[in-house]
Amino acid sequence: MAQNHFYDNQIRRYILQFIRMFSGFTVKTGKKLNDGTTDYYIRVPSRYGDVSRMAATILKGNSENVVNSAPFIAAHVQSLQPDRQRLQEPFFHDAVSVNERKFDESTQSYTSEPGQKYNVKRLMPVPYLLNMQVDIWTSNTDQKLQLLEQILVLFNPALEIQHNDNPVDWTTITVVEMTDLQWTSRGIPAGIEDQIDIATLIFQIPIWINPPAQVTRQNVVRNIINNIYTYTDLDTLDYDPDAFEFFRDLQAQSSVIVTPGNYALRVYENSGTVLCRPYANGNYDDSIEWATVLKEYGTLDSGVSRLRLKYHGEIDDLNADVIGTLTSTTDATTLEFTIDTDTLPTNTVTSVDKILDASTAQPGFAGLPVAAVGQRYLTLDDATSSSVWGVDVSANDIMEYNGTSWVLSFDASVYTTRAYVTNTFTSQQFKFEKGEWTDTFQGIYESGYWRLELVVTSP
Repeated sequence: MAQNHFYDNQIRRYILQFIRMFSGFTVKTGKKLNDGTTDYYIRVPSRYGDVSRMAATILKGNSENVVNSAPFIAAHVQSLQPDRQRLQEPFFHDAVSVNERKFDESTQSYTSEPGQKYNVKRLMPVPYLLNMQVDIWTSNTDQKLQLLEQILVLFNPALEIQHNDNPVDWTTITVVEMTDLQWTSRGIPAGIEDQIDIATLIFQIPIWINPPAQVTRQNVVRNIINNIYTYTDLDTLDYDPDAFEFFRDLQAQSSVIVTPGNYALRVYENSGTVLCRPYANGNYDDSIEWATVLKEYGTLDSGVSRLRLKYHGEIDDLNADVIGTLTSTTDATTLEFTIDTDTLPTNTVTSVDKILDASTAQPGFAGLPVAAVGQRYLTLDDATSSSVWGVDVSANDIMEYNGTSWVLSFDASVYTTRAYVTNTFTSQQFKFEKGEWTDTFQGIYESGYWRLELVVTSP
């Protein structure tokens, strides 16, 4: 059977992680020469012991008369065996979904927005036992004792290693277990030859070798478009209008509900008119025409099509949206938004008469009436008790006149829950959140936080 070449460095990564386990060990060789009191330590190198013939020749300076240095730790593969006890269903596979972060080509960096989505079909890996041998080269018994004491205490009974950081690799973690130890390579009695002492440790690592995974890009449904087609002649339908109330309002129910996932929306007021215009997410300077946004979903029925705003930030809550109708304007990038006031949230704070700057405004001056019982003002700036108001107020506070003096009615510094209030002077409602008052529905709505309901008209 022909098979495409693949190589993922799997066994190599296991070996590298195993060798890293033995890096960083030290031995004490005596005192420093400069003071004679401070202990002197040397780091013991560790590397793969099965070197190539060319590499060995270079390390020895192209000579056989070079004595290997010590202390030294060398590791190499002793054997690789199939592990029949861990065999599982060979045809099993598991699928996971992976979301990639969106990559911005202009900045060459990843953004916080979701990018491409993939399905990863993982096939059953094959189990093996990787047996590793570690040779500890020392020039004296004290060096051996120091190294073995540091190493042996770690395996009680085993250590875990992670050979990669791939979040979809189900075999990334395994264990290293020491199975045998040979104390020395020297014969007994040792004699007088200057022979480097080698202690040998044998380790067993149950590993998995993965076949290539199947990666496919997800075709995610971003918008659900539901059409209920309009009938121009209801008499052609076989129904009883007295029995089924549904058919009496078929025209009103023939709509398309969409979530434009690629655009943000700005809702703002201009000269007493509420307008809305689309923007590309992350770029609020684009001059995008509404026809571009709506071309995939049908035509806008001016004065009938509706807009839903999730001002509350809860995308799954369909019962608390601000709703209104959309009307075309002479500007192709804007639509007029007429709000159904019944969909505005209920006030939780008693209405205010005006919004003013307490640091400059005065009762009875500049269009502000003289103080009267029940008057309530929301202030945009601070004022102290030494001012004409006679009370300490800060920005976003609400003060009220009780007949004798002005008192603090709403303290923004201590109020932590969301609140709503209406300015009776302009009939505009405001939302209190995160320590400040803002318009309830005006602002920028990212994709998903606004919905269109487009009525499909008869041809």
